[in-house]
Amino acid sequence: MKIWIFLSAAVLVAAIAAQAPSSTLAAATPQAAATPQAQAEEQAAEAPSGNPVTGKGLYDSHGCYACHGFEGQGGVAGPRIAPRTLPLEAFVRFVRRPSNQMPLYTDRIVSDEDLGHIHAYLESRPTPPPVENIPLLQE
Repeated sequence: MKIWIFLSAAVLVAAIAAQAPSSTLAAATPQAAATPQAQAEEQAAEAPSGNPVTGKGLYDSHGCYACHGFEGQGGVAGPRIAPRTLPLEAFVRFVRRPSNQMPLYTDRIVSDEDLGHIHAYLESRPTPPPVENIPLLQE
């Protein structure tokens, strides 16, 4: 019994390590240690800058609105995905390998560049006002 638990734990750790981005593993080494500001600048340089207007068209043409709503506010079939979105890398990874009923979108269906545009659109959505500031909900 103890061997099975140990083996299960070892397989789980190996699976997590295999899915970890190489930049995370490199940052854990003392030679690769950098200031948070330098890391943020590096990530910003690597991340494709998206166009929110292009992203809106792609969001609509790929049918994202059907589950997530026209503004990413969420709906019956899909959760809220805007305006507070996942970081771009996590967003792309989730779209490529969804963990729930969301359909799989490979790079043959939607490119990383297009996902960058969709991500920019979702980030551009305004934050909704607090419930206390909506008079109709106060009645």
